[in-house]
Amino acid sequence: MRRLLLLPILAACAAVGLTGCGKEANALDPQLRARTFTFDASVAPKDREWILAAIDKVRPEARQLIDDVDGMVTISTFNQPNGAAVGTTLQVGERQFAVRFNLGYLDGERKSDRDVTVAHELGHVVDFALMPSDLRNQLAAQLPTSGACFTADSGDCTAPEERFADTFAKWALRGAVSAYGAGYGTLAPASLESWGAPLASLAIAVEVASR
Repeated sequence: MRRLLLLPILAACAAVGLTGCGKEANALDPQLRARTFTFDASVAPKDREWILAAIDKVRPEARQLIDDVDGMVTISTFNQPNGAAVGTTLQVGERQFAVRFNLGYLDGERKSDRDVTVAHELGHVVDFALMPSDLRNQLAAQLPTSGACFTADSGDCTAPEERFADTFAKWALRGAVSAYGAGYGTLAPASLESWGAPLASLAIAVEVASR
């Protein structure tokens, strides 16, 4: 087994002590909601295509949540063929997030992981920008345990924010994820539909509150 398969490949949103993470209020500024992703100059047209194509594959409820936060996101790419992360999400300001994708993998041997990586990273943005502070932990706690920590931060030892983002990607893509998935070795809930029901309700709540 290659070393890469033992590493969690998607880094969590790094909190920087600003408001916006675990936000209690559902209302968003209409102008902010009307915006869309900002693509850094590092993103080539061909990479922009597969990033947007991955977003087009998610279920409508997930797409609504992503559409609520996309104006907060700047997407960039980097190239680290031996890096630990395939994608990262960092909060860089109030309602501002930087999402980065590692082309060393995603334009190489990990092309099959593109969809789940995009959904996972945007799951972090949804979590930190929209979700009540306790909802993420409740959803993360619903995942079954395997009885093992494959590394210090995978399997049953995976942090709640990664357990959530992993399962958000599975729910958003209706279970159509790559064999390796997001690399944390978390188990899926018995029913992705039941698990994701609070997220569908959140999408409605944001829509109503933001009118």
